[in-house]
Amino acid sequence: MILKEVDDKSDILRRLKGLLKHPKIYPSKKKQIKFEIYKIEQGWRNEKEASYYINTYYKDSKKVVVLHDLRVELNDVVVQIDHLLIFRTDVIIFESKYFSSQLYYDWKNKSFRVKTSKGYKGIANPIKQAERQALNLKRILEMKGLKDMVPDRYKYYVLVSPSVNFANRMPSEVVKADSFIDKFREEDEKVGLVEGLSRLARYITHSTDDLIYVGEVLKDLHKPLDFSYYLRKLGLSWVEA
Repeated sequence: MILKEVDDKSDILRRLKGLLKHPKIYPSKKKQIKFEIYKIEQGWRNEKEASYYINTYYKDSKKVVVLHDLRVELNDVVVQIDHLLIFRTDVIIFESKYFSSQLYYDWKNKSFRVKTSKGYKGIANPIKQAERQALNLKRILEMKGLKDMVPDRYKYYVLVSPSVNFANRMPSEVVKADSFIDKFREEDEKVGLVEGLSRLARYITHSTDDLIYVGEVLKDLHKPLDFSYYLRKLGLSWVEA
């Protein structure tokens, strides 16, 4: 069941592109604006691609609640989740990432790098990013008195485009968007007796109605980034929003 789709970013992009014609904005600042536009466009494209694959499997399912592109602020806690799937047994968080070049994982240092014209460059660990979103989601659910209405088992993954080229073996949390369902099935097949009983207990405890209620509350709390946010980020608050 899809409760929320990916937000439309076209108006923000249109207005940012309009800033490139602003006579009082210097070329150096316009370069920053262009880079921001690029990031939004790539991120939006990647979120839509990932949501397509997720919706393919769960659009008509009554066993899972799906919210795409969710951003909630509550008492100084901010959670920004690309794709949230709430099952009766697990809460799944997907951090969708776009990589235009080869992705490498350093197993010794547990860090990621992307290939550039000058060699490999380190990037923020997307698995840790997803983990932080899971922790913040727990905090928000607890503040809203909803923590016990969903399973206490949280799992998080990094969902990447099917076209991404891996330089070496990736951690199990990194999954291509077109094959994540195969990973879920593989994990289900490996479930032992103890875990099977634990899942059954969680399934019995949490009703579909509870999951839908929590999903609707989160949807109502959603606070998307708007054009004024990007003006502040770019140091252009003086421009009329």
